[in-house]
Amino acid sequence: MHLDSSSPRNGLMRRLGRALASPFDPEDYLALFDARYSSREILARVARVRRESDQAVTLELEPNRLWKQHRAGQHVLLGVDIDGARQQRCFSLSSAPGEWPVTVTVKANGGGGVSDHLVHRCRAGDLVSLSAPAGDFVIPEPAPERILLLSAGSGVTPVHSIVKSWLSSGQTGRLIWVHFERNYSSLLLGESLRELALDDRLDFRLVLSADTPREGDFSGRLDEHWLTQQVQEAAALPLFVCGPQGFLDTVIDWHGRHGHGPLFHERFQQATSGGGEGGRVRFARSGGETEAAAGQSLLEAAEAAGLRPRHGCRMGICHTCKCRVARGRVRDLQSGEHRELNNQEIRICMHGADGDVELDL
Repeated sequence: MHLDSSSPRNGLMRRLGRALASPFDPEDYLALFDARYSSREILARVARVRRESDQAVTLELEPNRLWKQHRAGQHVLLGVDIDGARQQRCFSLSSAPGEWPVTVTVKANGGGGVSDHLVHRCRAGDLVSLSAPAGDFVIPEPAPERILLLSAGSGVTPVHSIVKSWLSSGQTGRLIWVHFERNYSSLLLGESLRELALDDRLDFRLVLSADTPREGDFSGRLDEHWLTQQVQEAAALPLFVCGPQGFLDTVIDWHGRHGHGPLFHERFQQATSGGGEGGRVRFARSGGETEAAAGQSLLEAAEAAGLRPRHGCRMGICHTCKCRVARGRVRDLQSGEHRELNNQEIRICMHGADGDVELDL
């Protein structure tokens, strides 16, 4: 028998349930049995904290029933309460689809934010919030027979997920994965990388720039000539790349001159083309104003004025900071495009003032 959740009878039952539970909500009682219970948001329990180094951890997460399986290479917006306030940041999932628990691998950045909290203070049993998985840094379907993957630093995490998924799916082709790292002590997911490298379908190469390589590893640094010299078929292969901005810019520049295959990339830092000229920013709801500097994002300007807008990745990925511009002229910090806006929403982490701007904050 199908019950219409919008019927008057069911509406009456919900109201009755709330009345009986008053002053709490029925969800409050369900949460006594499982703190992850929510009908509105994805909550996850930290099942285990695996220490990668003194500055990095892998968190094993057990999300609630609202979690939907991710695609290899995607990221989530992870939220945690720090000093009574919810803070969020984007992290790539390091586990393959279908693996349980779900994992994210985090390196501290010294800024005292979400990453540092997770590395130094997170413990098994803690509760975190997750967004639905998102992102287009994924293997197309059907999967190519041969792929070249390049990563550096924390860029290892989404590529690790992609490689694990590709190998476990029974693909018969071949992967070339080159990961660049300063030294062994900075390497994330080292044990898993060694296990993956045992598969004959994967040609894994670890290249170190500031450490003496062990047997089977390499010494060097990526520059405009490295790919052409070290990977003979690089120009013809589909190329996946993830890492810091300078690393990514080098690969994209090389691909523009030499590459014939498709290029897929993921940034961990916002690429900027220069901000706007700056201008007066008025906050319509709070009533305040501030002078935004040239090159400063509207998010940074609002924070400097004492406001606390919702935000997540600060890179234009998660869309958490979207805000309506009542009127004003802005500049896209990535493309450099100037835009005159009238009652339109933008991501304020990746736009700067290019004149006077009025925000719905």
